[in-house]
Amino acid sequence: MLASATFDAVPRVGVVLSSLKQAEEHDGTKLTGLAQPCPPDSSLSREQMAAMLHKAMEFSARRLSRPGRSGPRKMPESDEWVVFVAALSAQSRADEVLVFTMLEDYAKRGMGRRLTLAADGAAPASWSERLKQVSAAHPARRIEYVDLSKDAWLQAPAPRRTFAKSNPQGVYALAKTVLECDRLISIAPLATSPVTGVAAAVANYWAVAPREVYGANREKLFALGDAVDVLTDLYLHHPADFAVVGGAQHRDEKGAVRHNIVIAGGNAVAVDTIAAAVMGFQADKLPLLDRLEARGFGVGNPDSIWTRGNEIDEARKAFQKPAGYL
Repeated sequence: MLASATFDAVPRVGVVLSSLKQAEEHDGTKLTGLAQPCPPDSSLSREQMAAMLHKAMEFSARRLSRPGRSGPRKMPESDEWVVFVAALSAQSRADEVLVFTMLEDYAKRGMGRRLTLAADGAAPASWSERLKQVSAAHPARRIEYVDLSKDAWLQAPAPRRTFAKSNPQGVYALAKTVLECDRLISIAPLATSPVTGVAAAVANYWAVAPREVYGANREKLFALGDAVDVLTDLYLHHPADFAVVGGAQHRDEKGAVRHNIVIAGGNAVAVDTIAAAVMGFQADKLPLLDRLEARGFGVGNPDSIWTRGNEIDEARKAFQKPAGYL
């Protein structure tokens, strides 16, 4: 089961700092901010972080259909299989509150019969405990964890042209969970990468390539061609239906970065573009975002994205960039 990439002509992305008191539309319409705003470097409760996520999702939602605009996004059906792919590595881990707020929201609202949290490795102890709690609270839903590094995999032909030079047939071994699910949601912190400049929602797709096939460090995968081309090839097999980038702890080339922010939207490329701009990159100069846009997966120029909530300049935090990136 393969999904093709789709995106709005003008994608909408919600941007919410923990300090957001009030926002304003481009036409001057006032938007309600957070009930308990606080500085972006402060410690937050679970409730405050969850409120940031809900506000970012609210800002990213489409309005009712109007001439020249697409209608409301189709919500997940009660019988669908929804997979939440979360960043999980020694350097970068998705914010636990964001992950489980998303999962619990879907369970409470009956969106999806099967809800799977998936990541590149064994579940941290705290994740396992929370999964047990959510599963017990929603017995009508199948709620589970999948370690993508050990997931069953399939040899999958690409649904469209691929780009890695040393893989001309365009066939990849990919995690069965990601190939067969109905909807995929990508969740990650803000992070830099010496390979692609920025590592956010789209970077989670490295995890869908099984280590059993491509090596413990996926060295055989990187041998297939330019890293940006390979990541694009992985992404095209099932582009994310929604993306959330943010949390409290992030990472740059120096180490941990504290910044309370949530960026969310229905197009992962647009979300990553705004995340890159928030980190101080010239997003439209990043090869990954530029090529994803050229190949029809989203928008790689912040000026072409409708941001709601905080402006990029308000949300910007200086990240130490990898060598060679602007």
